[in-house]
Amino acid sequence: MGKADAKKEAKEYGKAWKPFPWNYLPNQVAFIWGAAEITFIAPLMAVLIAIVVVWMKVLDHIWTHPRTAQIRNTLPELVRSVSRPLGKILFADPRNHAYLPWMALLGTLIPFCFFWAMWRHATYGFEFSTLVLYHVIRLGPRFKFFGHAHTLAHKEGHSHTGIFRKPFTAMNYLCEWWICPFYGIVPNSYSIAHMKIHHRWHNDVDDVHTNLDLDRTKLSSFFIYVPRFTLYWMGLSPFALFVKRKEWQLVAQLSYGMVAYYLVTGIMFCWNPTFCLTYWIFAHAEGIIFLCAISYLWHAFVEESDPGNQYVNSVTILEGHDNIFNEDYHVVHHHSPSTHWTDAPAHFEQHKEKYAAVNATIFRDTEEGMLLQMLFENDWDKMAHHFVDLNGKLSHAEKKELLVRRLSYVVGPSGRDGKRKEWGSTETIRDFND
Repeated sequence: MGKADAKKEAKEYGKAWKPFPWNYLPNQVAFIWGAAEITFIAPLMAVLIAIVVVWMKVLDHIWTHPRTAQIRNTLPELVRSVSRPLGKILFADPRNHAYLPWMALLGTLIPFCFFWAMWRHATYGFEFSTLVLYHVIRLGPRFKFFGHAHTLAHKEGHSHTGIFRKPFTAMNYLCEWWICPFYGIVPNSYSIAHMKIHHRWHNDVDDVHTNLDLDRTKLSSFFIYVPRFTLYWMGLSPFALFVKRKEWQLVAQLSYGMVAYYLVTGIMFCWNPTFCLTYWIFAHAEGIIFLCAISYLWHAFVEESDPGNQYVNSVTILEGHDNIFNEDYHVVHHHSPSTHWTDAPAHFEQHKEKYAAVNATIFRDTEEGMLLQMLFENDWDKMAHHFVDLNGKLSHAEKKELLVRRLSYVVGPSGRDGKRKEWGSTETIRDFND
């Protein structure tokens, strides 16, 4: 089946079709499941969001004040003057030296705060003030610590030979196995599940957390999507797919992380269920919902005339407000995985004509949270305002129509390119290295 047949099939099946195993989960059940997870984190998260947003505004005010100009002008370079030489010693690629300050901060501060909170809980019982203080510190001002922790896990997962050089290779597990469990990440999830599923199928229908059978213009679709991402985040659906494909080495590697994480969870729950639920499981659920939303956004757009086009399927954000280690160049991340993150802007400029040729999904002067708000509120006017037409030909109304059409397009059972035959089909694996 070719692309034309795949497009015809998508129209025929429309919203009634769902990929395996989600065809066994009724939408009503999935919706309730998703709503329950969001409800679980919502009350505490509302308090945390209010605090970390204000925290960031206070820091911004201090940072931009004329009296802090000298600090503002000298501190970043002072940090780099330490990280650069250390990067040459520690890292296989010294360009990654910017990771070091964040690894040092997150690898010491967050575990210290966690075990301090554990001591407080053991000594004084449950304290809401301690709970809030711990999670506020863990998230950081406007989620800066949260964002860097998850991005570092992502970068570490993509580093096949490891970030650290000999004789420091033992530290290649620092993020996924030490820092990021405090953020609800199951060790080996990024290096195995993310790499060997998402970067094989690139959100096509065999990707275990695909959203292409859902109408992304509807808020209800996100709630239905949450269980898919939950089972991916927990490692359960990747485990099932690897077993189906008889990829036993991947099963074993994924299992190491799952057993370790859930063993710690079980021991902690037996010690104190309240502490485990509010400090450990909450972070796991938080990671599910936040990364679920980002994943849902990154690959929400599909061009009907060319469903497999990654320049449309993946989002690019220029002048992004939260562009951590150039993660906003998501097309580069998928299309050219060997390109170093520091070269992502240059890669975009070098291949700009390819983006222009297909009216790629590009936004400017925004960030993921703002785009998600526009998506969930159906604020197509605002989304179109931030959309970048590299050719300069589309009117505002045409941009809106383009965005809604791409968000509404539903892929059928044969996948984006019409090659899919069964769940986990090798024929639909796509390798890019442009």
